[in-house]
Amino acid sequence: MPYKHITSIQRNELSVLSRTKIKQKEIAKLLDKDRTTIWREKKRNANEDGTYDARIAKRKTKKRRIKANQRFRKT
Repeated sequence: MPYKHITSIQRNELSVLSRTKIKQKEIAKLLDKDRTTIWREKKRNANEDGTYDARIAKRKTKKRRIKANQRFRKT
């Protein structure tokens, strides 16, 4: 599978599927992503209590992208 970022819609689906206790391997198949991508996404964007919430994940992702892009804009 070629590498592509997880979309906002896929984050919503991941959040719902995670709450239903479906295995990450099955979630990966449903989202057409590698299982390590799902694991990494959940680890990187988990709440303080370890659960995955799409809204919080989107917020964290946006902050990281802004911070990463600022490194290249410094003159």
